[in-house]
Amino acid sequence: MKKISKSIIISLILGILFGLILLFIKLRFQLSEEETMRIYIFLSIAVLLISVIINLSYNFVYARKINALTPLLGEAKYDEYLEKITAIRDKVKSKHLRSIAELNRTAALTGKKEYGAAVEILKELEPRVKKMPSVEMVRRLNLCLNYFYLKEYKEAETLYKDSEALFGKYKENAFYKKNFSILDMFLDLCCYGKKEGVAERIQEARRMYPEKQLQEDFDYLEGLLEER
Repeated sequence: MKKISKSIIISLILGILFGLILLFIKLRFQLSEEETMRIYIFLSIAVLLISVIINLSYNFVYARKINALTPLLGEAKYDEYLEKITAIRDKVKSKHLRSIAELNRTAALTGKKEYGAAVEILKELEPRVKKMPSVEMVRRLNLCLNYFYLKEYKEAETLYKDSEALFGKYKENAFYKKNFSILDMFLDLCCYGKKEGVAERIQEARRMYPEKQLQEDFDYLEGLLEER
């Protein structure tokens, strides 16, 4: 409620200020109603365009800052990543960017083996990102992986099946393909009991994706394979 009230107050102040400026221009230059209306329309469009440009630039700058931190995850520098992504989350004003930063924090928490904490955040994020397909896909993907690490296989399988239509749109995406490869191996081993060919798939994935973070996933999968 406080945020809504603050936004309304700011809008009212800006509206009054805009009106006073327009009145000053009309009186100062003795403009007719028609001339005043033309200036009003022109200024309204100009203000709208400037606002859109500023907002897009703001989001672009911080989106680049978030993306620039990705190599830290690949190098398994989770504490450094958490420190920097949390600082961005706490600084940005955009709700969308805060949600993205919070979602990215869960990747580092997973790397630190804090699976329970990651799951709680991912569940809380659902109402904030469910209308953004690509972001919701990443949230579900991360949640599935954390369920597997927690050995909550029924929850993981249920979520995977509920997400198949959404996952299908991104499985061949070059950026996410490695994550789906890992997720599918978890599903085969933990839910379907399929061992045949998994060792070969792990080795192939190791060669294709040398990032330290992913190598830890492959180590874990090999441990599961030996247990079974």
